[in-house]
Amino acid sequence: MTSISIFMILLSVLFLVFIIRLIRQSTFTLENSLLWLGIGIIMLLFSVFPGIPEYFSTLFGFETMSNFLLVMAVLFSLIQLIVFTKHITKQTNEIKSLIQEVSILKEKIERMGKEK
Repeated sequence: MTSISIFMILLSVLFLVFIIRLIRQSTFTLENSLLWLGIGIIMLLFSVFPGIPEYFSTLFGFETMSNFLLVMAVLFSLIQLIVFTKHITKQTNEIKSLIQEVSILKEKIERMGKEK
């Protein structure tokens, strides 16, 4: 085993430990934590068995494994960006709705105060 393989295995294990600590601290939602745990496990698998990414890079026609891994990282980042944008849009709409409800309730309370 080469020193780069050992370094990548160590890095993958540290990444998994970091993700598990964030999950225990309730920093992530279940959906996000499963995604990051999956990425950590894939990183560990690719570190222990470097033939797996080599096989897929050859299968998909990439000249080098590093190009394949870079494309996979970019695609993962784009998927994460879409998921986060979806969550932000949903929360923005919920905030607008809450603001409207609070404004209506505030108006009703003011009217009731003036009637008394």
